[in-house]
Amino acid sequence: MGAGTGFFYSRPRTPSEVGEVIQAPGPLTVPIDVMLIYQSTNTGVRYEYWYPLGHPHAPSGVTQGQGRAHVPRGSSPLRQVLPAYQGRPGGDGGTPADPLSHLDGRPSLGVGGVAGGDSSGPSWRVWKFTPCSRTCGGGQQQTVYICTSPAGAILADDVCVSPKPPPQTVHCNPRPCPPSWQLGEWSQCSVMCGSGVMTRTWACVQEVTPTLTRSVPPSACPAPLRATMVPLMQPCTMAPCTKWEVTAWTQCSVECGTGVKTRQVTCRADGRRVGAEQCNIQEKPPSQLLCHAHSCAHHTWFYTDWSEECYGGCEDGVQRRRVWCLAGVNTVEGECDATQRPPDSRPCPLPGACAAAWFTGPWSTCSEQCGNGTRSREVVCVVFLRGTFRATLEIECDAARKPNDSQPCNPDPCPPHCVRGAVVGAPRRGPCSAWTSTSTSPPACSIAEKPITARPCVEKPCNKPSDRSCVDRFRNCLMVQQARLCRYSYYRAVCCASCFTQ
Repeated sequence: MGAGTGFFYSRPRTPSEVGEVIQAPGPLTVPIDVMLIYQSTNTGVRYEYWYPLGHPHAPSGVTQGQGRAHVPRGSSPLRQVLPAYQGRPGGDGGTPADPLSHLDGRPSLGVGGVAGGDSSGPSWRVWKFTPCSRTCGGGQQQTVYICTSPAGAILADDVCVSPKPPPQTVHCNPRPCPPSWQLGEWSQCSVMCGSGVMTRTWACVQEVTPTLTRSVPPSACPAPLRATMVPLMQPCTMAPCTKWEVTAWTQCSVECGTGVKTRQVTCRADGRRVGAEQCNIQEKPPSQLLCHAHSCAHHTWFYTDWSEECYGGCEDGVQRRRVWCLAGVNTVEGECDATQRPPDSRPCPLPGACAAAWFTGPWSTCSEQCGNGTRSREVVCVVFLRGTFRATLEIECDAARKPNDSQPCNPDPCPPHCVRGAVVGAPRRGPCSAWTSTSTSPPACSIAEKPITARPCVEKPCNKPSDRSCVDRFRNCLMVQQARLCRYSYYRAVCCASCFTQ
């Protein structure tokens, strides 16, 4: 404070700002000298001042301006200048303005050098601005009013008759803050219960406004100092981990029938028993379970159903079943009354089981490969007599139930083929490709080149075969011979050795 006003000094905060600044809202009541002490090359001094254009008391030869100039010592040309006035271009009067708006780009405050009274008596004047709330990233500052005399002397606040004007707020330092390292928040604990760790990380950020902070590349931030090395991990302890513990199942509550077995289910944390509400009730194991013991019937015979199959021959076949004795629980005897034991087999002679029945042999090869051929098989009436099967007359069997001894086969029509004859016992040749089914003679085939259609194939007499394939394939082939069944080709094939030994 001095010379009827206050002086404010500021230094450049970023490399983009040049020079130091001294501000004074004025007015000056006495001349002042500004002394500069510098250690490097002086790049010049820039100064600004204000006074009302066309003011009746303005001294001659004094004009508004800014730039480099020399003010001679002695009587100051600003002595009669009223503060905070700036005339409109082409106007004859002035409107109040922020005395510092020309220095740092702040908008006009809309207040004058004199507030709440005329210039002939004490009035409120803008004295200074409060320090900016932020050094960068957009802050705020307010005007400070003081009560002054018309000559500029500072008076007590109660001397001014008019109310003190409310402070006016302006924005300041709107430039984004330089990038800096910011420590992030601690993460959540790595575990839900028990002991875990929490982590955090450094991030390079730039504060643009009080409500906007953006991430920037780490290269934009200065190298972290050793003093800023802080732990990025720390232990954390959550609530103790809880779990359900169970004991072994007890024995069934009953010795027979259906009962219940139980076990203890407790909630534990670090080996200590805690309330069940601390464990997850949805995962609680059951503490009771139904159990099925032995049947309550003691010393009782149990048996299965009779088998559906009749084992043995038609004369002495039997049905079987299983029989089991249920002993008493925890008893020493454990035996049932043998006189009451149910039978485990019974005879099962079926009506007509040993009566004559039709036996069939295998089907022969179809007589034609196409065009509705036939195949046949042998059907024999067989009776079980005195422990052996014997062929008998067909009248002994039910004629209505006699199986068919022939049936059609290969009903698909034949493709065009040569009309040829056949000789019994002779193999047939393949079809002639140029002969159709309606042709009477082969028009495209040469008669001289026509292959033979038959040749003899029986070279040995019809006695016992001499090859080693003539063997008996069944154990009862002797009975087949005795039953005179060798006249059928099926039995001659399966009982070859027995049928040819007679």
